[in-house]
Amino acid sequence: MRWLPLLAASALSLAPAVLTLPADSLEARQQTVISSSDLLGEQQGQGSAAGFMHGSEEEHTGTGWLSQWSRQNKDDFLEALRNNNADEYIVVMGNEAGDLDSLVSAVALSFMYNHLDPPQKAVALLQTEQDALDLRPENALALHYAKMSSGHRDLLTADELPIKPVDMGHRIKGIALVDHNVPRSDWSKARISAIIDHHEDRGFGNDTANPRIIERSGSCSSLVTRYVLDNLPGADKAYPIPPAYEMLEYAVADNAAESQVRAPLPQELVELLLRTIAIDSSGLDKDSRQPVDVESASRLFARSSWRHRKLKEVMDTLDKDLKASRRALDGLDVRSLLRRDWKGDSIPTQSKKYPHIALGFASSPVSLEEQINRTPEGTAPEWFAIERAWTAEIQADVSVALTNFRDHKTGEKTRQIALVVAHGYGKRLHEGSANRLFKQLRHAIEHAGVKDLDKWHRPDKKPLLARRAVYQYQGDYSRKFWRPILENVVKEWEG
Repeated sequence: MRWLPLLAASALSLAPAVLTLPADSLEARQQTVISSSDLLGEQQGQGSAAGFMHGSEEEHTGTGWLSQWSRQNKDDFLEALRNNNADEYIVVMGNEAGDLDSLVSAVALSFMYNHLDPPQKAVALLQTEQDALDLRPENALALHYAKMSSGHRDLLTADELPIKPVDMGHRIKGIALVDHNVPRSDWSKARISAIIDHHEDRGFGNDTANPRIIERSGSCSSLVTRYVLDNLPGADKAYPIPPAYEMLEYAVADNAAESQVRAPLPQELVELLLRTIAIDSSGLDKDSRQPVDVESASRLFARSSWRHRKLKEVMDTLDKDLKASRRALDGLDVRSLLRRDWKGDSIPTQSKKYPHIALGFASSPVSLEEQINRTPEGTAPEWFAIERAWTAEIQADVSVALTNFRDHKTGEKTRQIALVVAHGYGKRLHEGSANRLFKQLRHAIEHAGVKDLDKWHRPDKKPLLARRAVYQYQGDYSRKFWRPILENVVKEWEG
């Protein structure tokens, strides 16, 4: 893939030399202490970044226990679904952007369900097409470290379902939502069996979800980890490392914790969760973490092959490693940048003529100016043409493209928001309706309370066409901020 050569400059791997054990040897896994060499040096073998680079163009089948379990679990669910025998399954799903936090949270919770006493049948589902997942290089790298198959082939993706989600609700036991708490409209007929999330509570699943955990955290994986370790049979609680920030630099797993680490959790999953918490909390940085992130990381750390090192040192290195791969997006074109982190749904309105509006949000760490430079002609009209073709393909009426980057002149963290309301193609809005919806959405953006919200201007200084608005600003106003605001506008729109 085009971004793989860039990973050579990634931060150094922390992958240990891992002992291969039979898939059914759970007790053996618990009793084996896996040693690692100097984690700051280049590692050898399958778990290393070097090994990932060397064989990156070829498909490989995962060799780890987690890979084998996940692949078999996926196949069992698909067979049951085709035979109309999946009514005991809970489908655990992350949000539709398919980021690492969603992916790992879904895998971890489904693993726990499968290993309860008695077991609860469950399968992790990625609400993303398989070919879109490789647009996130950090996902591929993290799964490689976990010895899973290339191309996300161990995991169930949305395009592999033999039945549309809207027709699956009565065929399964329920759905569990992780890293989001509002089911997509096509899952609205399914019972919500569980919610674990760290976004704003939107009030779904109050009567049915158990657990229903919605609280602040740097990573949803931290909330899932706490729930898994508290409920998985035999997962004795390791003594948490003290969470005080000044102690994190020096904290290591002590002898008391050492005696508590024999939990029935695969090493690959333990370290996959640690990597996810690291990248989401910026290595447990004091400005990015919550207490649950430190608590969960410390409990996992005591079970990891890195437990004799310093927690903060390891988490910093894991964070830098994955972030280096996440930034390796130079080879992605505009369509891929829009597609790689897209969250959207059909939103009900007050309009009789247009009872539902398809609204979606793209997020990219590449500025709009840089994206324009990546178009064949390097012009703003071409960027909007590509955006229009993409939203026509997925039948989105409204698209919101968000960027976040460092200004190359000032070094300041900068964000942009581009609003486009489409009309005239297929089932899209008529011009008058599109204009009215655009004005209401634009008004909501301009009056959302964002300081120093400046209108963005095309590089050629020409005006934007109708139903297009772009703004630039500083501050932590991400998709989490904008999505509920603009969805509420659509819900109240009368046409």
